[in-house]
Amino acid sequence: MDSTLLAITGLIPCPEQRSIRTSRCSPLFRTTTSPDGVYLMSIESALIVRKAALPTAAQLTADIAETGVSVAFPTDFALDQKVAGWVPVTVDGQLSGFNYDVQPMSEIDPAELPPGVAEAGDTVLAFGGKGTLSAETVTLIHNVLGRRYRAWLLIEDELLPPEDGWGAGTSLDDIHVDRRGSPAKLAADVEAYMAQRFAPVTRDPHAKTKDLLKQLVFPILIFAALGGFYLWAQLK
Repeated sequence: MDSTLLAITGLIPCPEQRSIRTSRCSPLFRTTTSPDGVYLMSIESALIVRKAALPTAAQLTADIAETGVSVAFPTDFALDQKVAGWVPVTVDGQLSGFNYDVQPMSEIDPAELPPGVAEAGDTVLAFGGKGTLSAETVTLIHNVLGRRYRAWLLIEDELLPPEDGWGAGTSLDDIHVDRRGSPAKLAADVEAYMAQRFAPVTRDPHAKTKDLLKQLVFPILIFAALGGFYLWAQLK
């Protein structure tokens, strides 16, 4: 099955989203199917920031706590340090995480980036979520960094700026769990939406046998042809 891109506002698509104001809109989810027909959800996005303005992991944890969510990062995690791999985090007591990497804008070919990146910042923070809870964790971090630290969202080659007036001390009430829901609830909502929208992919129980037989057809034909030729030569 081909990959499908979904932008979800709660359970409502929001392709018209034109800024980083994603208080009820998660970034684009990419859904694919595993060999056994299970839907897998992932997200790939990036934030463009000014490195000097990045908070410490402890400060980000405190900012996120204002939304009613408890997040614990690894003790050695820092937003400005390259990881190029998986960052395990705990979200409200549940194990989650995301792929993470950091790259200076100076190392990226300008032709690969949309217009306006110079205004956005000097550093790219790349995120990769795997699964719905992971994707919602990434979304929450995006929301907080956008509001408090004026991060720009780069997703699907589109650059989305923070709202005017966002910055240090900006209220996070609009993304509080009382209004938006917890990451776990949002993840469950997305999974329910996907289950309702897409029927499970059923695999033919005899598919493996059919595939094996297809692979054997050509060798069998060659063997039969050679055998026939040998028999014909002997009879002659």
